[in-house]
Amino acid sequence: MPEVIVVGSGLAGMSAATRLIERGFDITLYEQNNFLGGKLGAHRDSGSPDPHEHCYHMYLNWYNNFWQFMREIGAADKFIPSPVIGCRSPGDKQTRPYLTNPGSPATILTNMLNGVASPADQFLSAYSLLDLIGTQWMSGAVLEQTSVSGFFRSRGYSTEGSIAASARTLAEAFASPSYLSSARSYQSLVKYGYRHPTPSLWLLTQNTNDAIFEPWRRHLEARAKALGRRFEIHHRARVESLHLRDGQVRELTLGEMPEEPTTDRNDEPTASKVWKVDVPGDLVLAVPPGPLDRLVSPEVAACAPELERVRLLRSEPMISVDAYFKRRIPGLTGSITLLLGSNYTLSLLDISQVWTDRPAEAGTALNVISSNADLIADYPKDVILDVILKELQRFLDFQLDDVDYTRCHVQTNVGEELFVNQVGSWVNRPKAICKIPNLFLAGDFCQTFVDVVTVEGAVVSGLLAAEALRRRRGIGAPIDIIQPDSYPALLPATLAAALRPAAFAAKAVSMADTMMRTNFSRILPNG
Repeated sequence: MPEVIVVGSGLAGMSAATRLIERGFDITLYEQNNFLGGKLGAHRDSGSPDPHEHCYHMYLNWYNNFWQFMREIGAADKFIPSPVIGCRSPGDKQTRPYLTNPGSPATILTNMLNGVASPADQFLSAYSLLDLIGTQWMSGAVLEQTSVSGFFRSRGYSTEGSIAASARTLAEAFASPSYLSSARSYQSLVKYGYRHPTPSLWLLTQNTNDAIFEPWRRHLEARAKALGRRFEIHHRARVESLHLRDGQVRELTLGEMPEEPTTDRNDEPTASKVWKVDVPGDLVLAVPPGPLDRLVSPEVAACAPELERVRLLRSEPMISVDAYFKRRIPGLTGSITLLLGSNYTLSLLDISQVWTDRPAEAGTALNVISSNADLIADYPKDVILDVILKELQRFLDFQLDDVDYTRCHVQTNVGEELFVNQVGSWVNRPKAICKIPNLFLAGDFCQTFVDVVTVEGAVVSGLLAAEALRRRRGIGAPIDIIQPDSYPALLPATLAAALRPAAFAAKAVSMADTMMRTNFSRILPNG
């Protein structure tokens, strides 16, 4: 039987394994954690019943291939629509809407009048996105070499207020500053989202392990049994090195990871023992850029020099804090909430209002994300928790005595930082195939038609790797990969051109408003 080793049980690895089993391949999957899912997975520390996510996740309408898998594994009913992204400023008593179904004509006025910025700046922020997806005179290569911030600042209608509003949205979508992010990648995210704007996103009603990856594992095992295929998962097994023979990967060195999940990236886990396994067939590496970098030895680079370029990819740290409280914190909603003006670019989700398997009388449970974590990511976990909680006190009504410290959890991704769609990174992102004929690459950082580092990008990368492998071996039927649709290019370009006079008029209004506010503050500094 044709055999494939898949390394990594995240969305990319699980997607590739599923479709390859269906096409007649036996699969052996190696995962360095003692749970499935990678960065989307959830784990439980020993002695604690609480699941800990890498971070809360947003699932969008245009994730066609992801939703196809969710239907297949019976998890589609675990998601609820969330039309509103909320926000809070320091001292707010209630969470208020920040964006409601962005891209929908029905919510244009709602988003303009939400009070987060002036209506003129809010209009310009929305118009700049329309202008971005309608820009046809700039080639994809030009946009790839242009940052989002650079694109917006090049537009004559932009104001500081509209640029700031766009930067806040980008930080939430990409977890990356606008001056680093590729305008072409952001264009892809916006154009796919605007084609299906309602609802804004979907949220899981359970942790990802229970809702997605355990059902997916059972589905894989059932499919393998029904098709007479072999499917094995080996946990706590990290690939330490690749060994080539005759230009192909023919052996792996594996290392046994510690008993606890390798999620504490402040302490790089080391293998307690190592051993070697043969690679009788093909190998799919569905691992993040950092681990892939470590596997590209001089021997590997000599056969596939393009893989060395993965070292040029930029990644960013993130911090996820599960904050548990002994009582209910007032003023929160069940929507993702941006904390405007927060240090470390904080946002949160009240999972106690979203997860249906929690007791109704339990206290508030928050998943808090720091998307700009460079300043504190290397601190000890207890220091990070203290810093984040004190910053939360600027936005939420609680005392530190209300915190249930025994259940709080801090997770960083130091050592496996989040790849960002950095300006100019496209040429350095690996393709599904390389010059080593039995080695295939998958992961959200790989080149795909999705472009954007998202849940769907990870799934599609796994499918592309599986299809490339299947096609090279000539086994089974082609794998169906659904491309997202968007409006015809001429439509947003025409609409942007028609609204351009209104954009410059809005800029004039914004500038006049800013001048009036500045002069008022100068005359009456105390209000």
